[in-house]
Amino acid sequence: MKIIDMHCDTISELWESRRSGNPQQLSENNLHVDIKKMKKADYMLQNFAMYIDLKKDLDSFEYVCSLIDVFYEEMQKNKNDIRVIKTYEEIPQNEKNGKMSALLTIEEGGCCKGKIENLEKLYALGARMMTLTWNYPNELASPNLPQKETDADGFFRFDSTKGLTKTGYAFVQRMEELGMIIDVSHLSDAGFWEIADCTKKPFVASHSNARALCRHARNLTDDMIKTIAQRGGVIGLNYYGCFLNAKNDSASTVAKIAEHARHITNTGGIECLGLGSDFDGIDGSLEIADCSQMEKLFDALQAAGFSQSAIEKIAYQNVLNAYKEIL
Repeated sequence: MKIIDMHCDTISELWESRRSGNPQQLSENNLHVDIKKMKKADYMLQNFAMYIDLKKDLDSFEYVCSLIDVFYEEMQKNKNDIRVIKTYEEIPQNEKNGKMSALLTIEEGGCCKGKIENLEKLYALGARMMTLTWNYPNELASPNLPQKETDADGFFRFDSTKGLTKTGYAFVQRMEELGMIIDVSHLSDAGFWEIADCTKKPFVASHSNARALCRHARNLTDDMIKTIAQRGGVIGLNYYGCFLNAKNDSASTVAKIAEHARHITNTGGIECLGLGSDFDGIDGSLEIADCSQMEKLFDALQAAGFSQSAIEKIAYQNVLNAYKEIL
């Protein structure tokens, strides 16, 4: 089964390992994702997110550029197995040549510091997808902001009313002009609807689940799922337990992931769903311990009643179709 995964944080983990003096390599490591594991599972494409925490004592734009340096160094070292893609056409070309593909993405639009020229620099460096936010408000937009109190199931209540800024609208417009995929994962509810109103192309939620099954602020309402589907976008199933379970529990099982898959496809149709593992950005008990074990998920989807053709759509075809339209 070919696989396309819209989100992992592996490059940030490799950067941290270098800083700590115990460098790990993309070729083989003790993380969730490496080349050896990807080849075992038959990956077609992996999105590699450059994850930025704005509260770190670092210049955020310099930091994202240092992550991109690590990304390209690792791609060069593993060029016999994987190649960076910047256009859709390079994906089937790599597949024909027996190589996997890698897509550079940005997780935290705040690294641009509100400057369109920094967005354009990231695009020139190969970035082809970006979230407007991570977990903090920035010059572009706000996430769903957690409040102090929690509900009966242990989830933080959240303020979803703060959306895009004026600068955020300008960034969204420029991203569409460039052919850069807008990723609404981490964005507030208000920001989601503003994106839906002011854009024309498909957009994605690279690593989010269904709020109807788990009330975490990171998940999507049914109306959001329908809107992404109607626009021709895709939603990447996130394997993190706290985004899967009805109560705030970090245990991740393939049966629970399959439940979210069933709800999302029942709500938005089979063409709107893909994979967005969040590997190397999640913890807790993971039944899929790393990316080499994806067969467990496909077995669970089959047990949940998905046909082989439907599983192939979720595994790679739906994301591939969206990339063909946007990139």
